[in-house]
Amino acid sequence: MKEGRTDGSLFRKLLDAAPDATVIVDQDATIVMSNKQMENVFGWTSEDLVGQPVEVLVPGRFRGNHDAYRNGFMSTPASRPINGVALHALRRDGQEVPVEISLSPLETDEGLLVSAAVRDITERLRMEEASVRMRDELIATVSHELRTPLTSIIGYTELLADLDDSQVGPVARSLVAVIERNAAREMRLVDDLLTMAFLDGDRLRIVREPMDLAEVARRVVTDHRSAAPEGSLRLVLEADEPAPVSGDFYRLVQVVENLVTNALKFSAAGDEVTVRVTATPDAAVLEVADTGVGLHPHEQALVFDRLYRTPGAVAAHTQGAGLGLSIVRKIIEAHGGQVTVDSAPGVGTTFRVALPYDAPDPA
Repeated sequence: MKEGRTDGSLFRKLLDAAPDATVIVDQDATIVMSNKQMENVFGWTSEDLVGQPVEVLVPGRFRGNHDAYRNGFMSTPASRPINGVALHALRRDGQEVPVEISLSPLETDEGLLVSAAVRDITERLRMEEASVRMRDELIATVSHELRTPLTSIIGYTELLADLDDSQVGPVARSLVAVIERNAAREMRLVDDLLTMAFLDGDRLRIVREPMDLAEVARRVVTDHRSAAPEGSLRLVLEADEPAPVSGDFYRLVQVVENLVTNALKFSAAGDEVTVRVTATPDAAVLEVADTGVGLHPHEQALVFDRLYRTPGAVAAHTQGAGLGLSIVRKIIEAHGGQVTVDSAPGVGTTFRVALPYDAPDPA
């Protein structure tokens, strides 16, 4: 198809007046027209482009995967324009730029045409990165400022708790216990916020060392048993054999801690939480199973999303900000492992973590 076969000068003027760089291609994905913005933004004149395959605008390293995009939008019905496809484009001078492409198919007497508006999003991405960086710096600063007084509060409550009965009466001791418990909860929230700031920016640093996943679980379970009220929940550990992994000890403690805390939160007095560690032929497996309220199928699909809280948790005013399970997934994926959930309402929930024995190659 030649440029002269389009519908006259009025269409040409409308195309040149479009705010975005735009090309029009035929059903063979050959460029039949381009506007002035394509030259102003990307340096390609109409003479450069008309008659060329649309891949001339695609950087060479992406052309191998471009057929799927081309076939997809060329077969799209005219009534279903595709907007906001994130790709890369090639400037006339050879520079690659990130772009967003909006495609509008149009059936004509001469066959299918597709208008492709190409928008350079380099500045938008720069601003988004700056915004994320500022957010992370703010979270880190606020978290640090919150940790300092919380550390002091927790330290002094521990000192008060260690005083004998002649110095601290029973009423005061119970009040100190409430302060200590709530300060510890706030400290965990601050730690989660700080962790999420690094996870979102893909800046989580995993320091690997050989360790026994069973011993990690044993430590967390022991800590929770010592803090649990007498005769409330049964916390059971099943870890008879070592399960060696290469991982970050602090981060894996964080994973087990979050899973156990989550299980205890959604269990009632008399329920049982079981922490099980096994060594399978392919991976070290950690399971945290409870006999609590359970999850509906649609909740299982969302439970690892950041800030997601189930309707039941919201209605019951269950403590938590919806960060713990998201952190678990990020840490496990950073170790090259997987975390899954199996649950049924009224039956209970089991979270299963599988960690490879060997550390994955760095990305």
